[in-house]
Amino acid sequence: MKLKTLEITGFKSFAERTKIEFMPGITGVIGPNGSGKSNIIEAIRWVMGEQSAKGLRGDKMADVIFGGTTQRAPLNRAEVAITFDNTDHYLHSEYSEITITRRLYRNGDSNYQINGVNVRLKDVYELFMDSGLGRESFSIISQGRVESIFSEKPIERRSIIEDVAGVYKYKQNKDKAKKELVDVHDNLTRVADILYELQDRVEPLAQESAKAQDYITTKASYDKLDQSRIVLELLDWYQEKNQLAASITTNQAAYERQKGLVQDKKEAIEKLREQRIALNQEQQSYQEALLSHIQQIEKLTGKKNLLAERHKNRTETIKTLQDRLALATERLAVIDHSYEQCEHELIVQTEKYEHYQKLIQQVATTHPRTKLSELNQNIEQVRQALITTMQDLTSAKNERNYLAQENERSDAESLRLKKRAAQIKQRLTDVSTQVNEEKTATKAAEQNLEEAKQAFEITKKEGQRLEQQRHDVREAWFTKMAQEQRLSTRLQSLQHVAENYDGYYQGVKNLMKAQSNFTGIQGVVANLITVQEEHKIAIETALGAALQHVIVINEQVAKQAINYLAKHRLGRVTFLPQSTIKGRHLSDYQLATLNQLEGVIGIAADLVTTKSEYQNIVANLLGTTLIVTDMNAAIIIAKQLQHRVRLVTLDGQVMNAGGSMTGGANRQHGNGLLSQKTEIDQLINQEKTLHAEVLALENQVKQTDHELTGTTTTFNNQQQRVLTLNEQVQTQKANLQLAQANLEQLNKEQTALQYDYHLVAGQQSQQKTVAENEQAVFELANKQQRLQQQLDEDLATQTQLQSEINQADQQLSDDKSALSKAEALVSSLEVRKSDLLTQKEAEHQQITEFTQQLDEFMKDGDDVKQRLSAQIKLNQDKKQIAQESLAKVQIALQNVEQKYVDLNEDLNIIQDTLNDAMTTVSKLNGRLGELKSLINNNEKVLETTYDISFEFAKSELLDLDIMTIRTKLKLLQKGLVEIGHVNIHAVEEYREVKERYDFLTQQQNDLIAAKDNLQETMSEMDTEVITRFKTTFDEIAEQFSKIFVKMFGGGQAALVLTDPDNLLTSGIDIQAQPPGKKFQQMSLLSGGEKALTAISLLFAILAVRPVPFAILDETEAALDEANVDRFANYLHEVNQRTQFIVITHRKGTMTQADVLYGVTMQEPGVSAMVSVNLTNLDETLVED
Repeated sequence: MKLKTLEITGFKSFAERTKIEFMPGITGVIGPNGSGKSNIIEAIRWVMGEQSAKGLRGDKMADVIFGGTTQRAPLNRAEVAITFDNTDHYLHSEYSEITITRRLYRNGDSNYQINGVNVRLKDVYELFMDSGLGRESFSIISQGRVESIFSEKPIERRSIIEDVAGVYKYKQNKDKAKKELVDVHDNLTRVADILYELQDRVEPLAQESAKAQDYITTKASYDKLDQSRIVLELLDWYQEKNQLAASITTNQAAYERQKGLVQDKKEAIEKLREQRIALNQEQQSYQEALLSHIQQIEKLTGKKNLLAERHKNRTETIKTLQDRLALATERLAVIDHSYEQCEHELIVQTEKYEHYQKLIQQVATTHPRTKLSELNQNIEQVRQALITTMQDLTSAKNERNYLAQENERSDAESLRLKKRAAQIKQRLTDVSTQVNEEKTATKAAEQNLEEAKQAFEITKKEGQRLEQQRHDVREAWFTKMAQEQRLSTRLQSLQHVAENYDGYYQGVKNLMKAQSNFTGIQGVVANLITVQEEHKIAIETALGAALQHVIVINEQVAKQAINYLAKHRLGRVTFLPQSTIKGRHLSDYQLATLNQLEGVIGIAADLVTTKSEYQNIVANLLGTTLIVTDMNAAIIIAKQLQHRVRLVTLDGQVMNAGGSMTGGANRQHGNGLLSQKTEIDQLINQEKTLHAEVLALENQVKQTDHELTGTTTTFNNQQQRVLTLNEQVQTQKANLQLAQANLEQLNKEQTALQYDYHLVAGQQSQQKTVAENEQAVFELANKQQRLQQQLDEDLATQTQLQSEINQADQQLSDDKSALSKAEALVSSLEVRKSDLLTQKEAEHQQITEFTQQLDEFMKDGDDVKQRLSAQIKLNQDKKQIAQESLAKVQIALQNVEQKYVDLNEDLNIIQDTLNDAMTTVSKLNGRLGELKSLINNNEKVLETTYDISFEFAKSELLDLDIMTIRTKLKLLQKGLVEIGHVNIHAVEEYREVKERYDFLTQQQNDLIAAKDNLQETMSEMDTEVITRFKTTFDEIAEQFSKIFVKMFGGGQAALVLTDPDNLLTSGIDIQAQPPGKKFQQMSLLSGGEKALTAISLLFAILAVRPVPFAILDETEAALDEANVDRFANYLHEVNQRTQFIVITHRKGTMTQADVLYGVTMQEPGVSAMVSVNLTNLDETLVED
């Protein structure tokens, strides 16, 4: 892959569209400082996805857009397009040329394109992934990159090798695994805490559940026995019912048998009727066949007699034909001699005639002789037709014998082809049906496969969704459990404080701990009242120390408690005896005044909720205290009440009776006794809510696990089904192909058979039957006679016309008598010649006919006589068979008639028996209905008591007698009394708690397995990082040692691990020994030596992991001229495998470049490009 072109428009100083073409080898970019050379490198980084504005020397990304100059206005868009030659598909793309375009507008809009198609930034990243290219790869090396190598610490320098080794993704995955491991550890802790709590509940619930289970078992046994008792009491009725049902079944069976006999008799009668009809038809058929054979015998006998008569006259006919043949032969000889004479004389007279004809040519056109020509033409046509008819007649006679044989052969072949066609047609039907079935089966299998694939994909997606849902629900569950645990811890802490009375006076604390020693201590005021949240501060302030007063029943209890505290020196407590404390209230005047004042919340006693027996004490403590909104309202209200009432604001400020005021705030405001109690109540409610949410999430986890298990099973089944259906589809396709091949073969056979059949049919269509041939012979003979008659008529006409011509000639030219005579003579000779020729042909025809007739009569007729005798014998045999068959049929017909009469008599008897059976069954069914009604009433009693049917109770009936069952029922009743009260719900509660305990145990095991898996994965990633890092380090170190020698012209250098035993964290140090110096750390080298050493390391990296192109931005700036030359020479050596784009100010680098681009600013603030091809320039200079 090579970098082809770079197009820049509106990017930084490139205001105009600028296109840079990069050739193979080294491309140099030169120019003065500030001309915009580095903008080219930044344009490449930007189009390849750079997102850091600071990395592009800007504050924000819009700074890359041309900002304008004193002569040019700012542009609104920056665009860069870079084109790669990807014919070797170095980048994973099907395109041979890839163009990446990036645009940015001042309003913030931007877009990326690959070959003109809008894409995402992610797509650009993925295109360069694992290619060694990109905005941060070693394909772009700046001077700052070189400086960072020798200025970084060894541990920071490690990242160079890691980038080349490609271990960054493994480190990212390890960090992700670490975070997951922390989450798993936290979740394990939460699950362990919940399991610890559940473990204390499981055992007590197990005992309660066992007791409840004993009760349930005993009660079930009692119910079972009681059900059996009821069943046994009802058995008598069921027994009678069964007996009745059996009797009904027997009678019904008898009825059905009789009914079946009736049906059988009817069917037999129907069969006999059909048999009688068939025998009558058969009798008629045999009679018709007998008549046909008799007629055929008479016909064949007539033919045989006729043949014999013809054979008798055969000799006389042959003698007559022979005489006629001899006479015709003699006449033919005379005609031949006359024809030769006439032909010779005609030649002589024709010569004379032609001479005279020229003289009378004009007259000849109107002469009657023209008619003679037409007549002669007609005579010739008739003669030719006569000849043709005679030939056809001969052919027809010859064809007669051929037709008989050919018809027999064609009939046999046609019959064979029809049978074969029927067989192929049947096979075609079967195979076509098979093909259609295979197509249907294949289509169904493909449809099933497609449906299975769709279901498989749906299940796969559903499994992924459930997996993600399971992860989310589990995380939410663990989070809620953590919240519940924190809240529970806080609640337990507050409840512990409340139970120990922490925050109370010493006397109150000691007394309440010993409360069990006294009878009549109700509790502390703070614990016996409830206050709304908005009034809490005001009531706490109003009560003050009275919150810790102890309420007792009477003075005696208070006295005992005081003596106890005093005796043991446990502190002092104020007691409020219910028997003596009276409530205090505002006067009616004060209450009336309050109703007219603003800012009054209410009387403090009315804002407190407590039990009715403590109302007097609350009224005593708070009955004369008012709660007001704020101090301003308190001052006004106090004046109106003449400072006789104590006022407390909502925020705890006090206006005392008499006018004194108490106020301010403590740092820990809100930690009073009422606040603690309120918080405990709130936490209890919150804990209930959170616990319900945890259980709900837990159920969701269970449900999700259950669904996931089902989905996984379904997934595996569907996957197996897809494989199975795929095999079925392949099998069906193979079967379909085989069936289609068979069908194609049968179609070919049918086509060949149709061709043969059409050929035979064609032959048959061209053939005629013997009768048709006889008809043709008769018609041809008549036609010959008609033509001969017409010819004779035409000849007579011709003679008459000749006479007319002679008369016309005599009249036309008396002076030309000689011509007339000659013409008449010629004409006469021609007619004579024609007559003789006609007679000659006629005689030939007669001779041919006589000869054929003689041949025909000479043939032997014995074969025909034998054939007729055989046919007569065959028909006589068939006649005998028909007579015998007819006699048998007549006997069978008589037998059927007799059976028909007998069956009808049997049917009448069975029908009477059937009616009697029907009456008996009806009576039994009536009694059965009454019995069912009685049983149904008792079954309803059983269903009402135990909610079961009698059939079910009967199936569970114990094998005990009624007395034993009653004895056991008494014992079980006593046992139930001894068990006493039980908590039936303990069984379900134990099941739920045990199920949750087991579920959490399973979750704990899953988390432990996940923890082990994550640790194993992290270990595997560490191993992979170590392997990749060590391999890459060794390769780069080896190349670095070699390239260092080339770059320095000697010396030696090495890459050293600072901690070889720990490859995961070891840093990398560079040791170098330039020529003439000792081996030392890189930090001790000079600036130029450091730069050249760092460049050697970068070249070593490129040698280990070559890239298609590399961009060097003034990397050799710190080198002297000698080192610049070595740097440039090395570039020249390796530019065959890597295309270099070098931005430089150094002459030595420029001389090795194949193409130089100059960047100038002819217009201030606007960069422009000038190019020179140094390779072509060198060739030109050599030629000069």
